[in-house]
Amino acid sequence: MSDGAGISGSGRAELASVVARGRRLVSVIDVAAALAVDRTAAAKKLARWADQGWFRRVRRGLYIPVPLEAERPGSWSEDPLLLADAVWEPCYFTGWTAASQWGLTEQIFRSTVLKTGGRVRVACERLLDHEYLLGHISQQEMVWGMRPIWRGERRVRMADPARTVIDILDSPALGGGIRHGAEILEAYLEESDWQTLVEYGDRLGNRAVFKRLGYLLEAAELGHIKLVAECQQRISKGISLLDPGAPASGPRVSRWRLRANVVVTRQGAS
Repeated sequence: MSDGAGISGSGRAELASVVARGRRLVSVIDVAAALAVDRTAAAKKLARWADQGWFRRVRRGLYIPVPLEAERPGSWSEDPLLLADAVWEPCYFTGWTAASQWGLTEQIFRSTVLKTGGRVRVACERLLDHEYLLGHISQQEMVWGMRPIWRGERRVRMADPARTVIDILDSPALGGGIRHGAEILEAYLEESDWQTLVEYGDRLGNRAVFKRLGYLLEAAELGHIKLVAECQQRISKGISLLDPGAPASGPRVSRWRLRANVVVTRQGAS
């Protein structure tokens, strides 16, 4: 691939017509509409422009313009949050991505975690040079527990600290497993109120969240007796796994109607 290879006058005019639309992502359909050509011709033009370094291919039929100021167009990459927001809109970022944003963890993860109201075909996907962990959620569930953050000149939605914790208790894999989730919970409780956790847990509607929350408070010796009592009032019948991503073995904890398939201590170590 050449880095911003030369282009003919007519080709430059066509490229300008496409880019002038101001779209963050450009599809074959966009090019076909802008240039009044069929999809086959549009696809060939996009592929050629990508070879010349004017675009980078995000996924089949979808490209992103490379900024003119990019020193190395062939290796240039978009901000992972901005790219995800453009591809999976409507979406919001949660799990360890949000935990890092709010200072609830010091661990560094390679993947970006998000939930989208769109269709999710695979749980893990790679775009450009970025890895993503995806989950589906209804758009109605994206109206609470969010904060807008700026990435350059664009705002994206991030789970607020309490929603981050609740999302991880709902699906521990989003936080790197229940042990790391316990550390994120501890960091949250050091500076934030526990009442919001109860409110959000009720909104989410998954009673296993309260089982895991109550169990972690006691197992990791985090205190908060009133919160433990609130969790006890909300647990459901049946046995849930403490960490659905771990083997379904370990002792049953009747108090929390959980199978403790992962050992958790205050430091999150086994």
